[in-house]
Amino acid sequence: MNKKRVNKQLMSLLLLLFLFSSCSSSYKTLLIETPRPSVQLLPEEISSLTLVNRGITGDFQNFNEDSLQQYFFTRGFDYDSVVLDSLAADTTLKALGELLFESGRYDVVIPEERYIDRNKAFYLMPESLDWDEVSSLCNTFNTDALLVIERYYNKILTNYSVFATPSGEPQYAKAQIDSKYDAVVKIYDPSRQKIIRQFAVDDTISWQDGDTSTKAIFSRMPTIKECLIQTGIQIALDIDERLSPKWVKESRIYFVINQNDITRMTNFANDHKWQEAYDYWLGYANSEKASVKSKAEFNLALCSEMLGNLDQAIEWANKSYYTKYMQQTQNYLITLKKRKEILKQFQN
Repeated sequence: MNKKRVNKQLMSLLLLLFLFSSCSSSYKTLLIETPRPSVQLLPEEISSLTLVNRGITGDFQNFNEDSLQQYFFTRGFDYDSVVLDSLAADTTLKALGELLFESGRYDVVIPEERYIDRNKAFYLMPESLDWDEVSSLCNTFNTDALLVIERYYNKILTNYSVFATPSGEPQYAKAQIDSKYDAVVKIYDPSRQKIIRQFAVDDTISWQDGDTSTKAIFSRMPTIKECLIQTGIQIALDIDERLSPKWVKESRIYFVINQNDITRMTNFANDHKWQEAYDYWLGYANSEKASVKSKAEFNLALCSEMLGNLDQAIEWANKSYYTKYMQQTQNYLITLKKRKEILKQFQN
């Protein structure tokens, strides 16, 4: 092989590695979470909620776990029954409050006196609340709207089956628990005197197990009481899915003007100090060097997006684009505009 040619190939490779290193070090990637609104996301002006339960009637009670389990055992664990457990219903309200608050979208209040009387059977829908009562509750707890569980229904279906096996082999048995639920939610806006959301969540959760030993089966299966509590949590998850934004992991880049920016931006992102990051990059935005100015404007667009101001983010990205063209800026503008279009679909 020709030695000079080898040297030329080596030099070309080193040059490519240098160029790649230079390009890759001019910007860094961040992993962020962006919200995706749900179909039932509340209007922007509704940021706080009082949660109450109107679904509990005199038929509800806090069932004893062992007594409830024995009730189904004495019926051969092959029995269907409506089971209205007050603890499960209260679990729904408390879990929902935590989920809505953790979404970052709502402030939530659950009053100590959180049960509202109703004059109809548990399976029927009561008339809408009086607006004076709605306003009173929201004013008392200083919230924008009232979320009411209007109906709460739970039916348990159990089955225990024994299967014949060839002679000489132990019998095989299977147990199954189905928890069918139905809940209706209304959200009252006292300022407009309007029910702004009304929807039902209903489904069935199932647990099953099989073994040659009945004792082994029921040692692994949840009790009926545990199924009721888990159902209450699932109802809360279903309601939250309608009302809370979902967080999606996405990647973003920022430009590095000096090496200290890497540590600084990492700390800003980890601590969610985007206003401080914005103020930092604002100091570079008046640079006389077009390359520095454009990168700072790009970074200001990112900070604006993370602060929840998409219009300002697009404005800064446009400035960066016209200060000095970069393909990354054009790509980011497309991303921002797509996000804005998604959000528009859910604005009221």
